[in-house]
Amino acid sequence: MTDLTANALQREPDLEVVGCVHTVDTALTLLTKSSCHLLLVSATLPHDGAAILMRAVAKMDHSIKVLITGLVEAKGVILPWIEAGAVGYVHTDESLTAMVQKVRGVAQGECLVSPRITAALIARISELRQQVVELNGLQTLNPGALYAKLSGRECEVLDLILQGSSNQGVANILYIELGTVKNHVHNILDKFGVRTRQQAAIIVRQAMANAIVPIKMQERSAILL
Repeated sequence: MTDLTANALQREPDLEVVGCVHTVDTALTLLTKSSCHLLLVSATLPHDGAAILMRAVAKMDHSIKVLITGLVEAKGVILPWIEAGAVGYVHTDESLTAMVQKVRGVAQGECLVSPRITAALIARISELRQQVVELNGLQTLNPGALYAKLSGRECEVLDLILQGSSNQGVANILYIELGTVKNHVHNILDKFGVRTRQQAAIIVRQAMANAIVPIKMQERSAILL
């Protein structure tokens, strides 16, 4: 951050500039001595300094938010910074007034990106989610389709697994032999096409999270997607 930017922010009555530094080491030293809620970090810091600083700050205090400055408005440039943990960015053509507005927005819990970058982020999230599904060999199904694969007893066993019960715990609760529980677990894994109890639990929870859940709140009907 330049001295000009620091002076502009300092003139705002609701903002306090803790310091203006030009190296990663001095920034980290200042953070250990001062309370800070937001960092404006220039993407042009030499020797990959911005990325190094962000990683160091994340280890120090997850509550400190980072706003990256000096970026061009291009998704290939901005997305990596958002993925690295930045809550917003200030591109090179934006005014000091716009930057101050973004600082205030971040302080209020907003994540500030343009509509075009928002669309790119949504697409990226979908892509990453699909990669996770493929990596784990999981399927995306709705809860009804999942449970329709199972017998009544297998549904009971799966519900207890989701609650954290061990095979022996399931046997004790259902008053069945441990070997019988293992057979049921094997059948559940086989029907879901997964290898572990953890993977079976993941796909059920994913299905539950993606389900359409009707609710009623303040006398108005709503649907959570």
